[in-house]
Amino acid sequence: MVVPAPLQITAVNTAESSENKIHSDAIAARYGFAGALVSGVSVYGYMTQPLVRAYGSEWLERGIIEVKFFKPAYHGDTLTVRSNSEEPAAGERHCVTSATNANGDLLARLESWNPESLPPVAASSLQAGGPALTLRPEVHWDLIKLQQPAPEFLWQPGVSDNQTRVAEQRDSAACYQGSNAYLHPYYLLDACNKALMRLFVLPAWIHTNSRLVVREGLRAGQSITVRTMPQQKFERRGHQFITLDIAMLVEGRVALEVAHTAIFRIAQPDA
Repeated sequence: MVVPAPLQITAVNTAESSENKIHSDAIAARYGFAGALVSGVSVYGYMTQPLVRAYGSEWLERGIIEVKFFKPAYHGDTLTVRSNSEEPAAGERHCVTSATNANGDLLARLESWNPESLPPVAASSLQAGGPALTLRPEVHWDLIKLQQPAPEFLWQPGVSDNQTRVAEQRDSAACYQGSNAYLHPYYLLDACNKALMRLFVLPAWIHTNSRLVVREGLRAGQSITVRTMPQQKFERRGHQFITLDIAMLVEGRVALEVAHTAIFRIAQPDA
């Protein structure tokens, strides 16, 4: 049984210039945080690095991944990534990966499986996109229309685009190099953030969790159709959440499906 080696890495806020001002010190402090939040997709990318080193490109080609974020990482934090791997009798590997800070606080947990069979493709992934948007309004509960497809769009991530993200991750894995490189998991999940941002202006928001069904590896230079459909909206502890179903297709094949959840309206500390 292969167990990924631990990783220590310094968290870097690569989203300081983002439209999402939760990645700025001033706005993050307004919501009670100690400073600007390092993006969840960055932390997710760090957590994938030991897994890809242990299991190779197989991990990028097929499987189910669930990542949940519990506490924020801040710029300059030293993160420790550790994994436990189990291989049941059927050989369906299950790996649990955690990211902690120097105080030992659990920041995020990532579970990954390579089951014998994947779940059926979701109906939302097969539904063509809706009409083009005439404007991108500021997000509001009443504007989120569930089970209605958003306009689909064509994403063409180039080799240099991917390399920028690989450099931000400080990831030396060979599978992200060359003209036919795999897209870095950080880049893929960041594209899901961008799918949400194509629908609404979101002044400050927080990615909380994602569930990915990986049906084939995505590579730099491909033309990828991205479909998005709001599936849920709900409230919890004063926060308002949205869950999107996001599908990425290559030549008509569904390669990746993501249930992507975020807090789109953050509760004020004194609310």
